[in-house]
Amino acid sequence: MKKMIKTDAEWQQLLDHKQFMVTRRKMTEPPYSNEFALSEKAGLYSCVCCNEPLFDSSCKIEIKTGWPSFFIPASPNAVREEADENHPEQGIAVICNCCDAHLGHLFEDGPAPSGLRYSINSLALSFEEREENAVQQSQAAQAVDAAQVGEVKGWQPAESAEKEGGCGGGSCGCN
Repeated sequence: MKKMIKTDAEWQQLLDHKQFMVTRRKMTEPPYSNEFALSEKAGLYSCVCCNEPLFDSSCKIEIKTGWPSFFIPASPNAVREEADENHPEQGIAVICNCCDAHLGHLFEDGPAPSGLRYSINSLALSFEEREENAVQQSQAAQAVDAAQVGEVKGWQPAESAEKEGGCGGGSCGCN
């Protein structure tokens, strides 16, 4: 994957103000104020900045947190995680590996098979819809294979999180 590097001025030309603030200034959109939180359409979610495929709808979690959430990225190298020093209570920051866009946060309260929940700002995403019965499967759907899920950084079985009392945050309903 080739790294995309632009100045703030270049990003401001490509993105609207809200997209710029979320992806380049690490802001978070308000819950349920976004386009994709409750969407049930089949398709591929990509980075709004660089169009890199990030998450497939087949890996979307419907837990009604106010942001679209996924249990695994479209490919092992699509995103990376970084400590969020500005907002440690929000979890680990999820960053686009191609353009360094801030996408959202990672929590360890997701469902099996990964036990992870990637909570992503809709403003950081673009979406390409596909036919529900499309013959071609995405890399993300294939990544659900247990062998590949085990390669996801930080992966742990959901049972481990349950034994540890859930996420402890209370907002996910696991406590």
